[in-house]
Amino acid sequence: MIRYSAIGAVGYVCGEVLRMMVAHPEGKLVSVLDSYGVGDKISAHHPALRGFYDQVIQDLTEENVRAAAEESDVVLIQVPSGEVPRWAKIVLDAGKKIIDIGADIRFRDVNVWEKWYGQKHPDPQMTHEAVYCIPEVMRELAKGKSLIANPGCYPTATTLGLMPALKTGHIVENTIIVDAKSGYTGAGRRPALNKILTEAENNFCAYALGGGHRHTPEIEQNIAYLTGKDLMKPETWQFINFQPHLLPQVRGIEVTIYATMDRDYTNDELYAMYSEAYQDEPFVQVYPASQPVQTKWVYGTNFCAMTPTFDKRTHRLIVTSVIDNIGKGAAGQAIQNMNLIMGIPETTGLMFPAMYP
Repeated sequence: MIRYSAIGAVGYVCGEVLRMMVAHPEGKLVSVLDSYGVGDKISAHHPALRGFYDQVIQDLTEENVRAAAEESDVVLIQVPSGEVPRWAKIVLDAGKKIIDIGADIRFRDVNVWEKWYGQKHPDPQMTHEAVYCIPEVMRELAKGKSLIANPGCYPTATTLGLMPALKTGHIVENTIIVDAKSGYTGAGRRPALNKILTEAENNFCAYALGGGHRHTPEIEQNIAYLTGKDLMKPETWQFINFQPHLLPQVRGIEVTIYATMDRDYTNDELYAMYSEAYQDEPFVQVYPASQPVQTKWVYGTNFCAMTPTFDKRTHRLIVTSVIDNIGKGAAGQAIQNMNLIMGIPETTGLMFPAMYP
């Protein structure tokens, strides 16, 4: 039995963690904590959970986090940037494991985080002790560890879409372009003008123009890892163009990845390469060029689906990769990482098909 608690209870990701954990045969929820909704039942903020969980949201205080940690094996946390180390230290001091679904401990070089997040990191040492983990990429690094950095949604879809081609060594450096689109749950639950129905419906737009999105360096760090670059020397990393957009839908991420190759491939060769690379990965599905993947195919799941193709006219690899941004992009991957560090099969509680249509 895995006893777990969640910090950030009111957010979409916690709601998705709990929804997915309903099917987990080893999971037992201990506590939910937040600075919002204190005293409410968790189902008051996530009505779909009514009848499954009746825990009351506890105030996010040191005393309550310490009590939750003592009764839990794992704590999953998503709080505003810069706040994770304070709570993580309490959990680690109790001898328990913690998975940060946010970005506070994703970068080995703390200077990268400070540059892109615009604040002083409260505990640089913690960034060195943490293990960043997309299980399909670096699961061996995370097995048995206590401090896990859960990857971002865009970096997950992009890294998985790039990995087989990167490993060939035939991608020309500094030619990668990522054209990315996300549903509105990626912007979180707090209200904003651009998220109300009359603004979002029938609308499509780019945001963070000019390379300003914080997932850019995370993707570059992953490329550095896969190509053997020094993660503490960002000046040696490959640079990419990453441009996100908001889709007029609730869930789902689609990234179209472009990269110049120094040799040509056929679509059949790429399909064979990608299929072989992921043949033992239950959460990655590879489709041929005749079947461009769709966000609906992974809706509400921990799956990543992709279609690799090649444009011989421009010598470019073109991969379209889709995930559910709060599934594989957050909650599902956090549960996969929880299974991994607790020594049980990664698929436990996560093998269910998408909601379709």
